[in-house]
Amino acid sequence: MFDSIINTLNNSKKPAVYVWIASIVFGLLFTLLIWLLGPNLNHFLITLKPFQGGLSYYWKLPVRNFWTMVIVWLFYFSNQLLIWGVIYWASKNLSHKIANPTYDLTKYNVMVIVITVFFIFLHLVQTQIWFDGLAQDTPILSSMGSVIVLLAIVLIIENPIAGIFLGHKAKKPYTARVTGFFRRNHMYIFSWAIVYTFWFHPMARDPQLLSGFFYMFLLFTQMSLAYTKVHFDQRWIVTLQSWVAIHALIVAFFNTQYFGSVDIWPMFFTGFAFMFVFTYMYALKIKRNTRIFITALYIAFVAWLYIPKPYGYGRDPSFLYRVEFLWIPIILYGLSLLFAVIIYLYYKRKTDSKNNIIPV
Repeated sequence: MFDSIINTLNNSKKPAVYVWIASIVFGLLFTLLIWLLGPNLNHFLITLKPFQGGLSYYWKLPVRNFWTMVIVWLFYFSNQLLIWGVIYWASKNLSHKIANPTYDLTKYNVMVIVITVFFIFLHLVQTQIWFDGLAQDTPILSSMGSVIVLLAIVLIIENPIAGIFLGHKAKKPYTARVTGFFRRNHMYIFSWAIVYTFWFHPMARDPQLLSGFFYMFLLFTQMSLAYTKVHFDQRWIVTLQSWVAIHALIVAFFNTQYFGSVDIWPMFFTGFAFMFVFTYMYALKIKRNTRIFITALYIAFVAWLYIPKPYGYGRDPSFLYRVEFLWIPIILYGLSLLFAVIIYLYYKRKTDSKNNIIPV
């Protein structure tokens, strides 16, 4: 069955590009579907406890039902194990495609797309019937942290292309062997981060959740198109890295509007925008003058945030003194360095144990 589908799709000029476009359209339409079905969940939403602030999570029922818990974890593990199984199969059969990707589709691509679409619809049905996701049993930091881990590891993988800061490629511990380790194994880690976060949240119509699910659909698209040229397209990769800034902005803004939480959107937006300005965009073929203009625009925007009204946003200068725009970059760069050091030391110890003098 998969062979016939693949042959049909590969008859077109660039099938991976068509699948990429179709996946984005699907993500937009499915996000709209979640919004349209949102009123059906009102009988759940009226039972939710008031937002507690901090790291509390709003979208979970006040009482955990045992069978609801079993069902959602069963769905998650089924989704996760199937994806890991396909990734393992691909690592044994498609390793040659990494060095020579094409626009043609493989069995991996079709299998992941079928699995992903099936579980996307299943999660929608699960939300409509039982509502609760994995958030009922796990802390919000596990979901946020999984995406942060993904973004930090991407920094390691992209170091030979974009560099770590202002286009400069980091050396030790960001060696070729360390980068190679994460290139070979990142799909297991990234699929966990994406699938786990996907099942963490119920498919409700709040803007925070809608923007998050659309971002998940974009990440699913990237996962589905591994071994194709689309997967390695730097413009697409930078878009995925940067899109989190928009999602974080929406989450922080609406949390302030709905729940009266601290106004922290400037911290999230300027932090993730910092990553684009000083790291991500160096993977793109952008002229030097354009990069300087974008950097100046970012600095002007940060300054505008702390200029008193009516000439600026009027944010409390104490946040500037605490360099809030650097908190996100410090976390991402720090985790990236930590992961690189761990694998570097692993290879160094492995080399030393064999009395091998080949440098790591």
